[in-house]
Amino acid sequence: MSLVIPMVIFMQQHLVAEGSTLVAKKMQYDLNSRQLFYGVSPEKRHKIFQLAITHTSIDNIENYHRLLLWLWSGVYREERYLALDAGEYYLEYQTLASFDVYLEMLETADNVDTLDRLVTNLIGKVIQQDKNLERYLIQWRESDSVWLKRASVLAHLHHKQHTNTTLLSETILFLAADKSQLVQQAMGQVLNAYRDVNTVFVDNFITNNMTRLTPLCQREARKLTMMVNNTVE
Repeated sequence: MSLVIPMVIFMQQHLVAEGSTLVAKKMQYDLNSRQLFYGVSPEKRHKIFQLAITHTSIDNIENYHRLLLWLWSGVYREERYLALDAGEYYLEYQTLASFDVYLEMLETADNVDTLDRLVTNLIGKVIQQDKNLERYLIQWRESDSVWLKRASVLAHLHHKQHTNTTLLSETILFLAADKSQLVQQAMGQVLNAYRDVNTVFVDNFITNNMTRLTPLCQREARKLTMMVNNTVE
């Protein structure tokens, strides 16, 4: 038997022991999610993960994939969080060989709490390694799914000086009229992050497309500037 299953059971047992029904109900309500929660805080979940990686060693990419998919398919939300914890922890396996696993997870990512981490920390990282994968971002921006549209933007978030500004600009303008606040916020968030790399580019992009970008997108893109201006007398 794979060592992954005992590792997953180990984490589930600790989640049960640390869980709280009252906290679980609040977490489910706050997220407006149908998925059940154990009611375990991020701090306690982090401790459980640390215990688990001490308990079991994941020493090959196949077990890494098994661990992510077992946890992701769990009944409780914290199991998905642990899948992301594991996905982010094992840096050596965040490669093209794991991309299909990340895509499988993306199919059922149904809120910002899971989708954003999956896309920015795992999917976006692999796309940066192989630019041919940017074709997925083009497909996603044309999707009817608000989550895939959000993903098509957020995948650029941590690319910094390696950002494909042509693709990012095309994607933002393609989605500029989208009515979803989730999409608009994501576009502003990515522009805001890229301002740290190239302020002139972002400011010019916003100025040149002022009539196309929504107020929400523009506010998010200039959030830090607005905060600074508001604090200076």
